[in-house]
Amino acid sequence: MTRFESIGPERGEEVLDFCRSQPAQSVFLAGWITDGGLRGNPVVPRGWIMAERASDSRVVGLCYLSATGILMPVMNQASSIEHLYSVARSNPGLIRVIVGERGLVSALWSRIGALGLVARLSRDQMVYAVTREGFSTTADRLPLVEAALPHLDRLIEASAAMAREEAQDDPQARNPALFHERIKARVARGRDFVHMRDAQTLVFKGNISALCDVGGQLEGIYTSPDFRRRGYGRRGTTALTSLVLERTPRAYLLVNDDNAPARALYASLGYEPSFKSRTIFVA
Repeated sequence: MTRFESIGPERGEEVLDFCRSQPAQSVFLAGWITDGGLRGNPVVPRGWIMAERASDSRVVGLCYLSATGILMPVMNQASSIEHLYSVARSNPGLIRVIVGERGLVSALWSRIGALGLVARLSRDQMVYAVTREGFSTTADRLPLVEAALPHLDRLIEASAAMAREEAQDDPQARNPALFHERIKARVARGRDFVHMRDAQTLVFKGNISALCDVGGQLEGIYTSPDFRRRGYGRRGTTALTSLVLERTPRAYLLVNDDNAPARALYASLGYEPSFKSRTIFVA
């Protein structure tokens, strides 16, 4: 029998040990803890971590819930679904996105259907990983700069365009002020990178959402439509991956199953499939 409990900053290293045992699924959680998420660092997105403990008190599973409604479980015990159901039942209006290992997310969604949650969109994805040894460095690196406030408007436009393409969601139409503040806060963390043709033209963008000894996670990789099929995506991803692998031994990213060009690009850089993921966007 397992138990479920909230985790405070005094348990951070114990939780990181669990993350190191399952790096592919836990890299975002490990990065959030390393950046001070448990300590309430104001530049880190606010959230909470809950741990599943075995009868001998070992941590055997984790669940992250952000203040913006992202539920991210890393669990595989028979009792895990019931623990996650209790989280959903306590926060039915908060949960906006569920992302994790495909079988776990599918089983959880089946269980919480009685709460009246409706899936707006379900995306199957593959998490890819690359190590320093496996990374192909034959491609040129696109010159990237750390995004700053002068890039903010173009970055917001590109991020919204990516959301419309990949999640059929228009955050600028739904809540433009909140979306603006979220991107601005991300820029303040120094983890967004861009390649600009000129002051008003964004060519490529990418974000490092986690960076710690467990690994680094790349997100938000996007090439503006006018510049696609010209090598910018490959060169930009090469540069962003290089930034991660200079700091940590492995890099991870997630790609939709139906995005064959992206999967081929990542494979050409040495990325290999790690595990099947599913993201459910809640209406």
